[in-house]
Order: sequence, then C-alpha cells, then structure tokens
Amino acid sequence: MAGIKYIRHKDILFDAWDACVARSRRPLVYAGSTYLDAICNQEWDALIYGNYEAVFPLPVKRKWGIPLVYQPFFCQQLGLFAPDGFFLGYSDFLNAIPHKFLKAGLHLNPAFTLPENMLQRCNLLLNLNRPYDQIAAGYNADARKNLRKCTEAGIIVETCDDFAAAVSLYREVWGLLNPVLKEQHYLSFTKACEALQSSSEAICLRAYMGEKVLSYAIFLRSPHYLHYVCAAPTVEGRKLGVMHAVIDHVAESYAGQNLFLDFEGSEIPDVAAFYRKFGPFEERYGVFRR
Repeated sequence: MAGIKYIRHKDILFDAWDACVARSRRPLVYAGSTYLDAICNQEWDALIYGNYEAVFPLPVKRKWGIPLVYQPFFCQQLGLFAPDGFFLGYSDFLNAIPHKFLKAGLHLNPAFTLPENMLQRCNLLLNLNRPYDQIAAGYNADARKNLRKCTEAGIIVETCDDFAAAVSLYREVWGLLNPVLKEQHYLSFTKACEALQSSSEAICLRAYMGEKVLSYAIFLRSPHYLHYVCAAPTVEGRKLGVMHAVIDHVAESYAGQNLFLDFEGSEIPDVAAFYRKFGPFEERYGVFRR
C-alpha cells in the first residue's frame, strides 16, 4: 500500500523507530531495536509508514538460500506498532510484506483488530493493578497449598543479575523438550537480557533454600506488562513447587502498579493449567502464515 515502505535494517533510523514503538498502543519490549538487534543478531528489516508513524518489524533469515520472515524464539508477539487513531490495519501491512520472502510466519499483538479467519492463540494475563490480598484471593486451592509448602521449606526469592546462569539452567531443564532451540538461540537470548538489564527491562529472579538454588526466572518488562519468558526450576525445586513462590513474589512485589503479569499462554495443557492457578484472564493474539 502507498505510504508503507520496506526498509532494510541498515537504513532504519533506530531513535525514530523506538520513539514510534514507545507511543504505540502496545509498546512491547520485543519490538524495541535493542531487543530485536540482540535476539535477531541484527538480521531484521521493517515495514514503515510515513515518517515512522507506524512500524512493523520483519525478522529475516535464509533457509536453503530462501529468504523467510519468521517469529524469533523468546519473542512472543510482534506485529503492528502505531498510536491510537492510526487509520491502517493488519491487512495493509501483511499485504505489504515483499514477495521475495516466499514464506512468512509472525505472531501479531492484538492492539489492532486481527484479520478474520486468522489463526489465534491464547495468552494469559494477571492484573496486578490492585492490592496484593485481592490478587492472592484469586489463587486456587492447589496454588495456596504449594505456597504454604514453600513457606514451610524456608524458600526465599530475590532479584539477581545472573542471566547466563538462568538461561543455562533453562536449557538443562527444558532443552531436550525443545530440540529446535540451538546454542545460538540461547546465546542471543542471554545477550538480549543483558542488553536490557541497565534499563530495568530485564529482571532475573533466583529462588533458594539455605545455600541451594532451586530456580531462576527471567521477566521482560514493557510499559504495563511483565512478560514471564523463562522459568527454570531444578529437580528439587519442582518437587517443592518453587515456581509458585516465584509467581507469588512477583504478584506481591508489583501489586498496585499499572501492570499485567503476562504468562505468555501455553500450547502445553499442563503448563497452561499451572498459570491458571493464579486467576489470569485470556487474551487472543494472531498467528500469520504465508
């Protein structure tokens, strides 16, 4: 569509890009140039409307020499980033993806109306903008039971800065279940977290009992959202239900703030059932395939 331009990475004005994301309806940390550069190893292009009035990131890679647009790992949603009142929508930008990309697959944030008949997935969000006792009242009986067990065991949750250790444990715990994740994906995610740490957009939590580490967790922070991106319990930590204590720590620490705890949903029923223990609500996002 006229007005939407395809821009190569080397020609993007990153200050203007980040300013557009910041004033958009849903300014997700995933769409910031710092995170995109790290998680995509600077291999991303863009669709840009006008003078950065709206932006649409296009992570790119080649498979068997064929250029593709893809959704990076550790990056749940991208899509259209524009302010209230912007007059174009998803169909305009999706149709503007250059046809040199013979395949494209992206997860689209729901700030703008998703095209009809598009596949949608479930996301789970917990409203933190209320007193902690109101949040905790929404926990189910099993969550409360596990929290009592964690308290009795003397488990402590604290902030740390060891993102590399968190990602390493995540890989140890879940790596065999996610064989598509390779060494470079873990390294890129660690680099992305470390790049965001100074701006407090990446938060690492550690749970321990005595001198024994039981889990790590990484959250990314957007305006109005805490994204639960990485959960890494040890075997003993899982037996003790340690991630209940981590989630509750976040709920208590950020209660009363204009934030949603974004569990990022799950296509795995057992994982989704764990998140639902804390009383979140559902939100749908789009899955685009070409």
